[in-house]
Amino acid sequence: MRIGATIFNQNYGDWDRYEAEEQGKSVAKRAVRSDREIFNEEIGIARMADALGFDSVWTIEHHFTPYTMVTNPLQYLTYIAGITKHVDLGTMVTVLPWHNPVRVAEDVNMLDAFLGAGRNVICGVGRGLGRREYAGLGVDQNEARGRFDESLQVLTQLLATGQCDFDGEFYKIHGLRLRPQPERDLSVNLWCAGGTEQTVEIIAKHGVRPLTIPTTSLDIALANMRRYAALRRDAGYAPSHTKLALWTYVAETTSEAQAGAEQYMVEYANSALRHYELLGTHLKSIKGYEAYGAQSDALRKDPSPFTRGFFNSHPWGTPAQTIARATELAQAFGTDEIMFIFKYGAMPMAMAEKSMRLFAKEVLPALKELNPRPLAPEERASSSTVGSTPSGATA
Repeated sequence: MRIGATIFNQNYGDWDRYEAEEQGKSVAKRAVRSDREIFNEEIGIARMADALGFDSVWTIEHHFTPYTMVTNPLQYLTYIAGITKHVDLGTMVTVLPWHNPVRVAEDVNMLDAFLGAGRNVICGVGRGLGRREYAGLGVDQNEARGRFDESLQVLTQLLATGQCDFDGEFYKIHGLRLRPQPERDLSVNLWCAGGTEQTVEIIAKHGVRPLTIPTTSLDIALANMRRYAALRRDAGYAPSHTKLALWTYVAETTSEAQAGAEQYMVEYANSALRHYELLGTHLKSIKGYEAYGAQSDALRKDPSPFTRGFFNSHPWGTPAQTIARATELAQAFGTDEIMFIFKYGAMPMAMAEKSMRLFAKEVLPALKELNPRPLAPEERASSSTVGSTPSGATA
């Protein structure tokens, strides 16, 4: 199994100032800690991953809030390509409704040309959830599903063949040819986040393989992946592995690991709750996001399942505990690659680096030996859950 490291670039300490400014209150114009200081600091995660034997480096796309500060993952990864020698590079994700899909294909193709033989661009795409982001980019969120569906078809054509003919509601493309001319089928490295039933239906229909980034709970994510497996089978495709993003914190003792994981995973969850406005009522009135709206109704009554969900279910602990929990999740999700997030919330870089180095020394070799089978449709009948067992209880 492949193991990656993911760069988030969060300025968690700026949330109170940001939200006060958004509400029109008088506040300082800049964060106490510079965004660019964090941005430049976390490039070190890529350098460490390349030196420590990780298979890949990933990053994400978000806009306008302290949640994360990578606005163009393919641009970011082009820089990472120049400071690394071994790792593949992946997006988790490029949000298709915010982009022209032709430009996304061009950027993937150009980065692939820079990497040359032996390294790959893994293009993870998704539909996006944040209301602030859709508004700031001038895209009607009610059009997200249609734009996503069409963009996915255009992108698949271009990555597979370098050519595209498409006649849709949002995109009309005829006789298009990419330059520089691609030298291989890049669509084999196209993956898509499936956070809702609607998105799962789209990607299964088109045979795009699933990337799981648990924005809610691991149980909900697993249910979506099992639904995907059945829909993929019904569409005539063979079973597929998933790729899975997980948060981790590794320390020599359980007590040390628990202290770090509990503080910073809860901080991360709090930042996600605030960025996506999951306690609001707006999502249930946006076309294609009704499922998130239902979850928001539940979270307003009790947000603790979300705010403590990452700590309660993701792999943290001693190396042995982390291996045990990550193995359990890899098998449940049928994954061929886990992308671990080592720095999140207000975690100091020194703590993240210590955890990542211990992970590379004692956890990474064991996880690379795993070979989970693809998630098959018949597994939908399983009654097991993955979302409620604290890592520290697995060893």
